[in-house]
Amino acid sequence: MVHARSIVPSRLLRLATIGAIALFAAGAAPSAAADGFKTDQDAMLTPVASGVSVDPIITVGETLGSYRFEAIPDGISIRKTAAGTEIWVNHETARVPFPYNLPPSPANQNDFDNAQLSHMWLDPATSSVVSAELVIRSTENFQRFCSNYLATSKEGFERSLLFTNEETPDWTNRTGNAWPATIGAPEAREGGYVVAVDPATGEHRVILGMGRLNHENSVAIPGFKKVVLLTGDDTFTTSPSQSQLYSYIAKDANGVWNDGGRLYAFVSNDPVLKRYDDFAPGSTASISGMFIPVPKLIARGVNPDGTELEAEDVPAELGGPYPEPPSDGTWQRPPGTPSSATDVPGIDGPQWVLEYWSKINNVFAFTRVEDIAYDKRDGMGNVVYIADSGRATAGTPQAGRSTNGRVWKMVIDPKNERKVTSLSILIEGDDNPVKTLNEIHQPDNLETTANGLYITEDPSGNNQFPFGSTDPNATAARLWQYQFATGTMRPILAVNHDADEGPTDVDPSTSRGNLGAWESSGIVDASAAFGPGAFLVDVQAHTLWVEKADGPDILPPAGPDWTDKREGGQLLLVRVDGG
Repeated sequence: MVHARSIVPSRLLRLATIGAIALFAAGAAPSAAADGFKTDQDAMLTPVASGVSVDPIITVGETLGSYRFEAIPDGISIRKTAAGTEIWVNHETARVPFPYNLPPSPANQNDFDNAQLSHMWLDPATSSVVSAELVIRSTENFQRFCSNYLATSKEGFERSLLFTNEETPDWTNRTGNAWPATIGAPEAREGGYVVAVDPATGEHRVILGMGRLNHENSVAIPGFKKVVLLTGDDTFTTSPSQSQLYSYIAKDANGVWNDGGRLYAFVSNDPVLKRYDDFAPGSTASISGMFIPVPKLIARGVNPDGTELEAEDVPAELGGPYPEPPSDGTWQRPPGTPSSATDVPGIDGPQWVLEYWSKINNVFAFTRVEDIAYDKRDGMGNVVYIADSGRATAGTPQAGRSTNGRVWKMVIDPKNERKVTSLSILIEGDDNPVKTLNEIHQPDNLETTANGLYITEDPSGNNQFPFGSTDPNATAARLWQYQFATGTMRPILAVNHDADEGPTDVDPSTSRGNLGAWESSGIVDASAAFGPGAFLVDVQAHTLWVEKADGPDILPPAGPDWTDKREGGQLLLVRVDGG
């Protein structure tokens, strides 16, 4: 087996290149290769429970021929076919600086690339990469691909389709340099696309009708006569709660591919429990509800002339024109806006229009919907789990205060895909303060097997700890296992920060990042290819930079407007006994 050489530090990263491994056409079988590719970097996950093991596969910056495993790996999908085992990995990169503060300076940070989607073939016998390519490239100007999902015949799709999702409210240029862009300009558009990919050919297209919002994931739900995709709003502004759950329903997979479906929004039937904040910490309440139709113009967010829909464009028959977004910081504002500003309007565009429509139609307000997964036990596909990161607010738990987040359980009527018979809290993090060791800390990505639910963490600032902290509650981000049979949960893996400020780190910081600043992200059941209890998981090592360079000089004053950086990360194979 071929191993990557250790990555050495330099201003421009020198990378291991394995020339013997060929790229492949999308959908084709991998080219024959005598050896696979395997990283020799240490694992960025550490088992913290018995019966758990990790095997790192590839690390950010390593290359196979002309392919490079890019930064911020996120959602993962997998498929085992007669040709072998193939996976798709999102890269949550963007050319919109994050963070960005005025005036422009190298202190601001940016990724080298826009969002991308990797497609790889793996050898299950050695957990090595046989070949790899990019299906969606940076030049297409998509932003922040978060989670992805491969819908197949299991969910009623007569042809498999992979869905990847933009998690951003920012305006970018459609072509050329993605940013800076002018809000409302014809050559610009707001983020929040769902992109469908045909895994057989690599062809992909935007499905506007799936809603213009900060999509975390779009997950197909089995068991209905029509095809059903649930998608959630991973909003960047959480106070007040203003995140929604939507369902896109179409006749069949071709109906989705051709955007012939309809978007629906979840509304509570309860006159009191209408939002996250209405459920007091530890509440055992359950509500029913319905998915109500969203007008197609508002779902798609595009005017008849092809420009982006803004508040003033909403026609009278839909209650328009809508008011402009608030300027008090309760709605996302342009990059560079000081947090203390009270006179900078929020970002107008399709996302605000959909948000305002949801408010006036009493759509249930979650705080921050992350990932979604349905129950894999026989006959239980209508049971859906929803990760809600909450706010990580410090202080005593109380109604209206989110500390650690929640995992919700939604039961959809198996005879009516628009009817919800129950929404309740399955896993409660808000019944204890932040930094409570035995509580979930901002649940993020989800996966299920017949035995349990698996939950990754993306801890917010109030759930992070300085590296080397002596706080008895100090912990890195973890991956939890919730066992269906017993209703109990335990952490099974923790993120390993050892590479931070090590020989591969070129970031200018002189100290390691906080525990919790790195996250385990995408997770997918890989047992069909790698055997029982196998998962593919990735890590986003946000404070580890494996490459950096001065950004452009576009805006005054003269000099670099930001620092371009390539964050570290890794794809790993995890095995869990009884998983």
